[in-house]
Amino acid sequence: MSDGAEASPIGSRSVGSGPAQDGRPREYAARLAAAVAAVIGPQLAAAYLHGSAALGGWVASRSDVDVLFVVADDVTEAAVAAIADVLAQAAECPGRGLEYSVVTRSQAARPAPPWPFVLHAGFGHGGPGLVTGRSMAGDSDLLMHYAVIRSAGIVLAGPPPEAVIGPVSRPVILAYLAGELAWGLTNAPESYAVLNACRAQLFLEEDRIVSKVAGGLAALERGSGPPALIRRALDQQQARAPERRPGAAAAAFASEVAVALKHAAAGGRATPPC
Repeated sequence: MSDGAEASPIGSRSVGSGPAQDGRPREYAARLAAAVAAVIGPQLAAAYLHGSAALGGWVASRSDVDVLFVVADDVTEAAVAAIADVLAQAAECPGRGLEYSVVTRSQAARPAPPWPFVLHAGFGHGGPGLVTGRSMAGDSDLLMHYAVIRSAGIVLAGPPPEAVIGPVSRPVILAYLAGELAWGLTNAPESYAVLNACRAQLFLEEDRIVSKVAGGLAALERGSGPPALIRRALDQQQARAPERRPGAAAAAFASEVAVALKHAAAGGRATPPC
């Protein structure tokens, strides 16, 4: 689960623990939004900061700065090129890297497969580089970004998220979270897999979207996962310990949560894992 999804508002206007502790991601993202507005003018409809900088738990050495730009449906190719140029020249990111997506108003207002977009880029940590919507049918990560922004997104430009971004259904989010857990076990550090499993449990049981750190702390408080494993993952996520690959315990925990998510997504009762 990329730090981007949602459920119970954590406060897009009251930003939660992350930005209160470190305002650099918000300040950086606000400068980006202003720079984009300066080059494309009214073709920029809205911009939102999401991910851990909005949900809380942002750590410079572990976290990206995640931004969604919403542009007019009739956005010009020149404007899209200008967005890519101005963001490529942005000053040094305060976190691990900048990741942004550009979508049209219609794409944001009616989120649906294949989750189309105009532009996507990730910088600073071996990300995918620059990808245009013409080269890919869509990006399923957007569904989680939409959910997170509706729940906790920070407005950088334009109206509140609920006025721009349509809802994503609970079964769709559950199915995405299950797939993200499988992806994390293969492609990400132990902290990613374990803490995403913790916060996926919280969404499954309470319809709450929280940060990785908050998910881990909630799991410890509720006794809903292996405590030693979760504490180790929290130490990794908060840069108190080096990252490591997921081991057998992480795989077993994440897989168990994924089974529960798939069951609930298919219409079964949301029975929490043991």
